[in-house]
Amino acid sequence: MIDTPYIYETDITYPDVGIDRRLDHRGLLRILQEAAAIASDERGYGAKDVPRTGVCWLLSGWRAELRTRPVWRTHLRTETWPRSLDGFFSERDFLVWQGEELIARGSSKWILVNAVTGKLTRVTDAVRSAYDMEERSVFGTPLRTNGKTPPGTPPAFSTLAGRRDMDVNRHVNNIHYLDYALEALPQEVFDRLPGTVEVAFRRQILEGTPIRCLYTLTEDGRHQVEIQSGGEKVTCHAFVWFYERNE
Repeated sequence: MIDTPYIYETDITYPDVGIDRRLDHRGLLRILQEAAAIASDERGYGAKDVPRTGVCWLLSGWRAELRTRPVWRTHLRTETWPRSLDGFFSERDFLVWQGEELIARGSSKWILVNAVTGKLTRVTDAVRSAYDMEERSVFGTPLRTNGKTPPGTPPAFSTLAGRRDMDVNRHVNNIHYLDYALEALPQEVFDRLPGTVEVAFRRQILEGTPIRCLYTLTEDGRHQVEIQSGGEKVTCHAFVWFYERNE
């Protein structure tokens, strides 16, 4: 058994930074995704274990708060641990450190699915026993699961999901949802991004899907982007929010 929390150490890489050479939200999500993937891999439930286990973890939601933005090549230490393993779901939290300074924190929710059918499958005792859980939570509120876009909101960005966006599960990797949402933001919002990004995934995006992103400013001051597809019958793939936290 490995210790909990799992410690993932890495340097900030060139793709992790923005034009100012500092860690951005995309880079932070990449680091959190890698930490979660390796932590599960060490427990015997990673991508390499799918032929044996028959199951895989799919992300259903993110919240990531970037407190400070270290520069390219800064060494970071990420702590991650599963906070719950119940029903079809697992919650996993993160703390990211530069030396003794906490520079970011995150929370995520994952669903366990059958690797062949793609259907939800329950967390068994075998899965649960592979992990050591900690009950501590880095945020005091649960992740959002849904949003609402006002009728008649025009698309702010449209694209076609391509081969470049696919991951090992043959659908768009979660980080590209952030890429799409960033393109939909007004320039003045993009230039001064709030510290927190939150994503609620609703349905996977397959290769070749034409998607559109609808931007709105919510009543509580969040910059919201809905990612959708379809014509008369609209499919919502995700909601992405950018905002400053009060806690």
